[in-house]
Amino acid sequence: MASIPIVGQRDSFYVCRTSSCAAFNRVGATVRFVGRQGAIYTDDANPVTAESLTESDITQLGTLFDDYLFPIDTTAFGRESDIDGDQRVAILISAAVNDLTSDCANGRIIGYFYGADLIASLAGSNRREVFYAFAPKAATTSCPAVTRSIALRALPPVLIHEMQHMISFNQRVLVRGAGQEDLWLNEGLSHFAEELGYRGVPDARCPNSASCFAQFSSGDIDNAYSYLSDPEATALVTPGNNSGPLAYRGASWLFVRWLADHFSSDTLLGTQVTRGLVQSTRDGATNVSAVAGVDFPTLVGEWQLANYLENLPGFAQVGRLRYRTWNFRSLYQANFPTLFAKPYPLTPDSTAGSYSRTGTLRGGSGRHVRYR
Repeated sequence: MASIPIVGQRDSFYVCRTSSCAAFNRVGATVRFVGRQGAIYTDDANPVTAESLTESDITQLGTLFDDYLFPIDTTAFGRESDIDGDQRVAILISAAVNDLTSDCANGRIIGYFYGADLIASLAGSNRREVFYAFAPKAATTSCPAVTRSIALRALPPVLIHEMQHMISFNQRVLVRGAGQEDLWLNEGLSHFAEELGYRGVPDARCPNSASCFAQFSSGDIDNAYSYLSDPEATALVTPGNNSGPLAYRGASWLFVRWLADHFSSDTLLGTQVTRGLVQSTRDGATNVSAVAGVDFPTLVGEWQLANYLENLPGFAQVGRLRYRTWNFRSLYQANFPTLFAKPYPLTPDSTAGSYSRTGTLRGGSGRHVRYR
């Protein structure tokens, strides 16, 4: 059994050298914060500059994790494992995470959880509960700088997002002996965890952003806009381990949000749905259908209708063809044209007669057509 870490104590971790974790580097790290639930380590090789995270920054992150992020995640999804017995989740802030993205033109990896850390026999296992987050680092030829302010805005959503992945792995693989959840649904649940951060953390604890909404949910709102702008181009149900561009994340978050709206007695937080999906041996569409009690094709069809009909003027907002906890139409309208190119991103084709279209039908998505 491992002892509780102590601030200033040095340790070492395997960190993925590639995004597929096909190889690893061993890095030294120092304990910077120890709380009731989490222990934050920083990589000893992180650049030391004026942009480095301060002791106050680390304490702010650690107490936020202890006071809000950990309780929100464990209430929504269940408990994590404790295979090393130290009663803490390790969080490693490392510039090695920055290095996983060689070209940031299509986004960058800012954090990850590696399930093999909880299986001692596997290569690269750290044999403890740990997830990883990026660090402030200067720009490269293909990636912009990560400044201290950027890191402080991004890290809280990373922590609550990756904690869901850790809980999911424990509940499914270690507790129930099942496989990992399909990636599209697993990511949808972690992005839903970010939304729960917005709903559960008071604005006073989000000092690095305009509000906790901006801190935790603005990325999901942007990803959803990208998806709704062209649903035909983006799959909900992605094949294999392909997480796709950020629009894919927008689709999966919207779908989980819609499920929580209509199949949980606690509509706002959706705990009945989130726990049902995570504490399961089923996966993907089968898991969703079992929790909702409705076949998956029907659910997807209703969700797609809701994506257009939500708060549509003249359309009664009743039943499942809507979102109950968001007014996306009003939200996008209020930020048009400052942030968004259209008042509402989803514009269906329109016809009064025959209609034909040639293209690729991606899992769980497609073209919208309105008949007049």
